[in-house]
Amino acid sequence: MVIESDDERSGAGGTRNELSGQVAGNVVQAGVIQHLTFAAQEPPVAEIPRQLPPEPRDFVNRVRELDELDRLLDEGGDGSAPLVAVVNGLGGVGKSALSRRWAHRVRERFTDGQLYASLGDLRHGGGVAVSDVLGGFLRALGVREAGIPADPSERAALFRSRTADLRLLILLDDVEHAAQVTPVLPASASGVVVVTSHSRLGELVVTGAVPVPLAPLDEEQGVRLLAGVLGEERVHAEPEAAGELARLCGGLPVALRVAAARLAQRRGRPIARLVTELTDERRRLERLAVGGKTIVEAVFETACRALPPGAGRLYRLLGAVPVADLSVQAVQVVAGTGERETEESLELLLEANLLEETAQERYRFHDLVRLHAARLAEREEAPGEREAALGRMARWYRACAMAADRAVTRSRLRLAPAPEPVEPEVTFSSARQALDWLDGERGNMLAVLRLAERAGWDDVVWQTVEALWVLHHSRKHYADWIEAGRLGTLAAGRLGNRAAEARMRNQTARAFVELGELGPADEELRLARSLAVESGDRRLEAAVLESLGQVELARGAFDAAIGHFTEALAVNEALGRTRGAGLQSYHLGLTHTAAGRPREALEAFERARGLIGAEDETSRAKIDIELGLVHRMLGRPQEIVGRVTEAARTMRARGVPLKEARAWEILAGLTADLGDERGSEEHLRRAIAVYLDLGKTAKADELGGRLPPPAPEDS
Repeated sequence: MVIESDDERSGAGGTRNELSGQVAGNVVQAGVIQHLTFAAQEPPVAEIPRQLPPEPRDFVNRVRELDELDRLLDEGGDGSAPLVAVVNGLGGVGKSALSRRWAHRVRERFTDGQLYASLGDLRHGGGVAVSDVLGGFLRALGVREAGIPADPSERAALFRSRTADLRLLILLDDVEHAAQVTPVLPASASGVVVVTSHSRLGELVVTGAVPVPLAPLDEEQGVRLLAGVLGEERVHAEPEAAGELARLCGGLPVALRVAAARLAQRRGRPIARLVTELTDERRRLERLAVGGKTIVEAVFETACRALPPGAGRLYRLLGAVPVADLSVQAVQVVAGTGERETEESLELLLEANLLEETAQERYRFHDLVRLHAARLAEREEAPGEREAALGRMARWYRACAMAADRAVTRSRLRLAPAPEPVEPEVTFSSARQALDWLDGERGNMLAVLRLAERAGWDDVVWQTVEALWVLHHSRKHYADWIEAGRLGTLAAGRLGNRAAEARMRNQTARAFVELGELGPADEELRLARSLAVESGDRRLEAAVLESLGQVELARGAFDAAIGHFTEALAVNEALGRTRGAGLQSYHLGLTHTAAGRPREALEAFERARGLIGAEDETSRAKIDIELGLVHRMLGRPQEIVGRVTEAARTMRARGVPLKEARAWEILAGLTADLGDERGSEEHLRRAIAVYLDLGKTAKADELGGRLPPPAPEDS
C-alpha cells in the first residue's frame, strides 16, 4: 500500500491512498483522506517483580544448607552462566521452606527482582507447565500478552533476551525433571536459580548445578519446631514425650506440623497420648492426618506414583521385608531380577529420594517412607509375590551365613547340609572379612529369622542359627545370641529334629554361661543332653559335655569340670575327631589354670596345640594366650612373650576383639615381670582401648587402675 499526499505530486491539498501489488487481508479503500494522524503508544513501564511467597513460620536450624547457598552466591560462577542450586530431599523434608527462607534473606541483592513458580501447582504435562511458567515470567518482566509467543521455544528465546544482563533470583519449586528447568534459565551470569525437587536432578548437576541435599531434622530440631507451634511451655512440660514424637515423625517437618496441628486443636490433650497412638506402626501414617486428610501419606504417594513399573515394584517389595538397611546384593535378592535391572530401579528410587544410601552400596528407607512402602505392598502386591521375596531373602541369608561360617572355621561340628547355591553369591577372602560381614548384617539376620520362624520355614531358621555360632561366640552379642537360639530351638522342635534342637539348646546355654546365668544354662543343657542321647549323635553328646564342663568351671567346681571335659575328650577320640579332642584339652588347660595347677595346665595346653594343628590359627592363638598366663605362673615369662604377641596380632587380624584384649592384658603382666615398664604400660593401654571399643567400661576401668599416675606438670 502506498500513501502519499496530492500536493507532493500536484501541489493540491489532501492525501490519497492507492493499492498496488499483492494485498492480503481486509482492506478499506477510502479515496481521498484530508487528514491522517499517527499516534505512537508509549511502551509499558516494567515493574521490578517481587514474586517470592511469604517466609515460612517456625523455621528451625538448616544452618549448614543456608550457609551452602550463601557460599554459592558469594563465590559466584565462572561468569558464563547463571548459578543453579538444586535443593533436593524426601517429600515433606522442608525443601520449599528452606529455599524461601534463603531467598528472603538475600532478595535485596537481586536488584532486578525475584521470580517464583510452583510447578506442582501448574503440573499438567511437562512442557506445557514450563511454557506457562515462561509466560508468567515474561508478563512479570513487562511483556504484553500480545507480544508473548505461543510456541514454547520462542517463549524461551524471548525470556533469554529479556533477562540478558539482569540480576534476577528465580525460585522454581517442586520440579520433577531437569527439562522443566533448562528453558527457564536466564541469559545472565548475574542470575541465580534455586530449584527444589524430591529428585536429585542429576542432569542439572552434570551441567554445573550445585546439589544441596536436605536431610530430616534431628530430635532437638524437631522438638524446636513443635515448640514453635505449640509453645515452649507445653513442650517443656513433656520433654520426653516431645522428643519421642519428633522421633516417631522421623524428623520430617511435614509430619511434625501435622502432629502439632492435631495437638493444637486439643489444647488439653497430652503430647504423650499422641505418642501412644503413633507407636503402632501399622496405623501411624493414617493417624498423621488433619481434618481426615492423610497429608504425610499423600506426600509419599505423589513421589512413588511417578515411578516406572519396575522401580515401583521394587519400592513395594522392599517395604515388605523387615530389615533396616540392605546391601545391593540383598536388594537384588528381594527384587528377584538381574543385576542391571536391579541397579536401574535402585537409581530411580535414589533419584526420587524415596531411598537413601547410608554407606557404600547400602540402602535404607526413612522410617515413615518404609511404613508407606509396606502399606503399598499389602495393598498392591499379591501375597504370593510378597512371600516369594521374603523366602528368597531368608534362603539367601542362610547361604551367606553358612559361607561365612566356613570361612571362619573350616572344620567344626555342623549338622546342616552344605549350603545351596544362591545368586548373587557372596564370598569371603578371610575370616576377618566373614566375621565383619556377619556383624554388619546381624540386625537383618535377626529380623529375617523372626519372620522365617513366623512363616514356619523351620529348616531355614535352625540352619541359619547354627551358622551364626561363629559370630556370637567371637563378637559376644549376647541378646542376639540368646534370641536366635530361642528361635532355632522352636523351629527344630516343630520339625521333631532332636539333634538340631539339642544343637540349638547347647548354643543358647553357652551364652548363659558367659553371662554368668548358670540356672538357665543348666536347664538348657539338661534338655540338650537328653535330646543328644535320643538322636544317637555322639558328636552332639561331646558338645553338650563340653558345655556342662563350662558351667562347672564357672561355678569353681574344678573337679566336676575336669570330669565333663575328660569325658568329652574321650568321645572325640573314639570318633577320631582330632580337633574336638584338642578343644577339650584346651578346656582342661583352662580349668587347671583356674585351679592354680600351672604344670597340669601347661601339659594340657601343649597337647591341645598339637592336636588342633597349625591350619587353625584362631584356636592355636587362643591356646598361646592362655599359655602366657601359665608361663607367668611358672615364672618363665621370657619363653612365651613372642607367641602371645603373635597371638594378639592374629586375633586383631581375624576380628576377635575380646581375645585380642586378653592377649594384651596378659602381655602387660609378662613384660612387667621382665622389667619392661614402658612395654607393659603400652600393652595395658592397648587392652584398655579394645575393652572400651567393646563397651566393657568396668574392665577398662579395672585395668586403668594399674597404669602409673601421670607425671606432674612443670610449674
